[in-house]
Amino acid sequence: MKCLPHYRGWPVFRNLFQVRRERPELTFSEWTKDLGPVFSVKLFHSQFVVLSSFEAIYEALVTKGNSFSGKPTKNAFRAEVMTDQFSNIVRLQANQTWKKLRLICHKKIKIYDTGMKRIEAISMNMIQFLVEEFKGTNQTSFNPKDVIYNTVMNTMMALLLGKTFSKDEELFKKVMEFEQTLIRALSPSGRGTELDVFPWLRFFGNKTYKTLKRLVELKKQIWEMVMEEASRQDLLLKEGEDDVRLMSALKDALSEEGSGLTEKHLRSVITIDIVLAGTATTSNLLYLFLNIISRHRAVQMKLQEEVDRIIGSDRTVCLTDKGDMPYTQATQFELLRYSSVTPLAMHQSSFEDTVIQGKTVPAGSTVLLNLYHMHHDEDFWENPFEFQPERFLSDDGGLISASHPNRCHLMPFGAGPRVCLGEALAKSRLFLVIASLMQKFDILPGEVSAPCDPRLLEHGMVLSSAPFQIVAKERLLN
Repeated sequence: MKCLPHYRGWPVFRNLFQVRRERPELTFSEWTKDLGPVFSVKLFHSQFVVLSSFEAIYEALVTKGNSFSGKPTKNAFRAEVMTDQFSNIVRLQANQTWKKLRLICHKKIKIYDTGMKRIEAISMNMIQFLVEEFKGTNQTSFNPKDVIYNTVMNTMMALLLGKTFSKDEELFKKVMEFEQTLIRALSPSGRGTELDVFPWLRFFGNKTYKTLKRLVELKKQIWEMVMEEASRQDLLLKEGEDDVRLMSALKDALSEEGSGLTEKHLRSVITIDIVLAGTATTSNLLYLFLNIISRHRAVQMKLQEEVDRIIGSDRTVCLTDKGDMPYTQATQFELLRYSSVTPLAMHQSSFEDTVIQGKTVPAGSTVLLNLYHMHHDEDFWENPFEFQPERFLSDDGGLISASHPNRCHLMPFGAGPRVCLGEALAKSRLFLVIASLMQKFDILPGEVSAPCDPRLLEHGMVLSSAPFQIVAKERLLN
């Protein structure tokens, strides 16, 4: 067994000034060339372990997943504040409470049968709103960010509460402020990370701590408004009507004797896991898609040819169409690979000393999974910084199998025991939106441009595009 390779760094500060704080995954990708796929990074008195290759990440998440299913609590002050002392699904340790919360959410956001039909119905209602908003621009240049956010956020609200909200309603405004502020304040790099290492800085006018206090207040207000809305919807529920709201399932679980759940669990699950996580990644992915597709006319034409052939211009897109639309699915996979909006995934923690690719990762280590590098590894991917859906297609134009190396090297939702709970929901929404927009519009560059190269994206909790504009030109089909 070998010790972890690392760069020596400066006295006291260690590697702090060697890491590109706004995009650390880019630094780690460069270091991988010299240090290999498993190495350590030291910031002050803290050590992090970085895994960069498919082999190392797969070994940690899947082969030895039980050893790496912990969540770090040291050097995580900001997350502790925002999650009620690590009370949400993403941050809970893998205990009975965590298992119960995941099970409840899985049952209400089902992967098969009625659950996916409900998701499809909710999504298509919101996509119809999206299409009408695009039509309302009258083929003039506009920024699609807010309408994309509205579409994705209201899908989550419909699942949670059985109700959607307009952008003028107070709950919508507060959720949008909460999400946009939090993805900056909890960035794994850049401003604010000093609080994780030195929490006492909050007593000396730290700007990020002031932001955290505002976020805690917003979270409290959102929770109270969600509870009030849930109570109103309770009164509207007809006798004998099935209550399919996720909020009701969570409240029922809370009231069960011996459940081990508390209100702080529900508060953090609803505000962080459902409202924030369920909105931030998908909305940023779709926003990036519009930027990318406006610059790739050949890809757009192939998507439109497929949707015209399989669906036509009259009927709406269905999830059952996926199997007949390999190019659309390949484009979705390429979007997930190319953008890698969660470049370092959610941090993991090792329960015990564990050997990964011949290197010993000490127990209690905070482990960073450099998904960005795995998705752009030039030793594996040909032209990784070009957007090419064909890399997920076979020679006969079909979708490559799940066991194909290219599919195996794609892990945007993680893998193993802590795989993202919302994977099926996110993939379903992406497919429905991409196919529906390609059915109705030509997406053209607008008056304001921004780079879509993944090396130039803006960093926060997720990677995002700088503001840009498009023109949505209605397709005239017979």
